[in-house]
Amino acid sequence: MALGISTSIWLFVIGLLASILGSMAGLGGGFIIVPVLRLFYGLSPPLAAGTALALVMANTASASTAYLLQRRVHVRTGWLIAAGGIPGGILGAIAVKHVSPRLFDWLFAAFLLAVSADIVISRERRSANRATAGQYKPIVTLLTGFAVGFVSSLFGVGGGVILIPSLLYFSALPVHVISATSHFAILLTSPVGFITHVLQHDVAWPYVIPLVLGGLLGGPIGAKLSLRLKSPLLILGVAAALSVAALSLVFRDIFG
Repeated sequence: MALGISTSIWLFVIGLLASILGSMAGLGGGFIIVPVLRLFYGLSPPLAAGTALALVMANTASASTAYLLQRRVHVRTGWLIAAGGIPGGILGAIAVKHVSPRLFDWLFAAFLLAVSADIVISRERRSANRATAGQYKPIVTLLTGFAVGFVSSLFGVGGGVILIPSLLYFSALPVHVISATSHFAILLTSPVGFITHVLQHDVAWPYVIPLVLGGLLGGPIGAKLSLRLKSPLLILGVAAALSVAALSLVFRDIFG
């Protein structure tokens, strides 16, 4: 299925904007792309998740390169998360094949709203916890990685929506280091889920090229912009973006 020039341009722009925001927040941009693919292009949940992971990989690859050059990545934490994320990524890609479109939309919306609410309501409590937080214990890191891999492949969002709050709660890493480390970990885990989706024929290849091009360009831009935003503003911006993505899916199912 070939795409028209206008459609390809729109996908490139959407991929670019999603990648900029995703890089700034460490989420990978998939939380914006999946609702777009579901709402405006009618892709099934497996196709939307598999296709979005292509953007996530491109976004995290370019952003992680920038973050590594800036020496903002906690590499050991990233590798431990990746070790747990490999089996989780495979299971998530298999699980989405057995979820109905409506259930997928509502689960995805509920998940994003829960994360958004947690970011806003618990922001002060998280900051207090971080004053005495220690480095991740290996077992906690591995379990977090499994959850990240599963969610990444199930929803096509990269898993940062789990990883960012987890690192904020349970590690002493600065916020901007958390964003960078999240991208690095997602870069290591998302290819496993993507390959599983490819083997299941759950990737809409015509959509991949413009999205990936936008992701490659947007990653470094978001990495640079994240240095100029204060942490509270960045966190609240992420919460707002998650809420908009969630509500758009819910309204489509209710009123569509």
